[in-house]
Amino acid sequence: MKILIITPELPWPPETGGKASQFATLKALASDHEFRLVVTRASPLLHGLASQLEQELPHVTVVRHHHQSIQPSQPGGWKSWLQRGKARLRTVLRARTANEDEKQTPTREPERPYFPFVPLKTESLKLIEEQLEWAELIQAEFHESLYIAFLPVAHIPKIFICHQAHGRFCERFYQSQVLASEADPQTPVFGSRSLLAATDTAAACEFEANLMSHFTHIVTFTQEDKEALHQHDQSLPISVSPFPIPADCKVVPPEEVKSWPLRLVYMGSSLWYPNVQAVQWFCDKVTPLLRKQIDDLDYRLHVVGHWPEPMRQSFRDEDVEFQGYAENISDKLSGNISINPVFTGAGLRTKLLASAACSSPIVTTSIGCEGLGLRHGHDCLVADRAEDFAKAILSLMRNQDMAVKLANRAFEHGRRTFGPEAVRESRNHIYANVRQQFGGQS
Repeated sequence: MKILIITPELPWPPETGGKASQFATLKALASDHEFRLVVTRASPLLHGLASQLEQELPHVTVVRHHHQSIQPSQPGGWKSWLQRGKARLRTVLRARTANEDEKQTPTREPERPYFPFVPLKTESLKLIEEQLEWAELIQAEFHESLYIAFLPVAHIPKIFICHQAHGRFCERFYQSQVLASEADPQTPVFGSRSLLAATDTAAACEFEANLMSHFTHIVTFTQEDKEALHQHDQSLPISVSPFPIPADCKVVPPEEVKSWPLRLVYMGSSLWYPNVQAVQWFCDKVTPLLRKQIDDLDYRLHVVGHWPEPMRQSFRDEDVEFQGYAENISDKLSGNISINPVFTGAGLRTKLLASAACSSPIVTTSIGCEGLGLRHGHDCLVADRAEDFAKAILSLMRNQDMAVKLANRAFEHGRRTFGPEAVRESRNHIYANVRQQFGGQS
């Protein structure tokens, strides 16, 4: 099938959860479909990164403006060219980050959740229009692409990939501010029943339900998101189909783990506010409890992902070690404890799929493991209070046999449920049903 994807995110490099989920899904479907991507968020690095993505996934083409011609590969083969491209990209990003860091001051908590219901730019609509004769299915990803609901195309089915139910995100955003206020009495709190919280949450729920009703079909990553959307419109045609284990993650079975140092690792960039909130909560609430009970163990939190220098400096040096973006995440996760103290958001957590695939025992909040099917005490430890979170960490640090057992069960569950073949079968079943249903209606 020829599938036209509309997305604000180019899924390369797969350095964030959203990008990783897209890239892994595209790779899993390599032998089934041909994809063209219209990326609606402008970036001066788009062309170079798009060329790299096309080298990684030959069945994917990134639609460009006519003046953006594809540059020929340099001598040494495409793999050599790709490595040089990655090196140049890292150099550019480091330089750009350094310039931005000089201007930035640490920012912790936005007053309101972001608002993704925006119209597409004229340039994006022109690129989409040029692909309509080619496309057999239009697929919009992320809420920033919901504007596609109004695309006046009656002969092509349109599906929406819901990475997270935004109404649930808004509700949890305001609920999580209560936690922040407990850490800092001076922090202004808009409770879940306040006017601002109620208005923002109601608007998000109504916007997404109304716009989704114009699509032929909707795909959520979790049953919880499906149920949340159906609370506002029971008629929405929704299927649950998760994305696979991140394709750039080297799978490490428990028997191949050479050592179990059981250090604490958190994977996530400061570009996504819930990650900042998670690290802050852990440092404010959990670290003091660990510090009281651990003398001979490393209780520091090792954070993997991009965090600008001003943000890093806002944390105590002895509490957090920032390690930057890691191309081989398995080296960071295998044999260590993955924590996920997340209280905001919805959808599926890419970081925990990677943790399970890398044999990293997991300690998480209830929200943090939502949709994964992990069970407390069986393949992970779940704790929503700081005291319980610290207790769970200590139990794994002091009992390697338990840590290995949990990692082994999580690995098997992740391989069975979120392996590329399982996801491929699920997504292709949805595509086939949508095409059959749409053909019968037209």
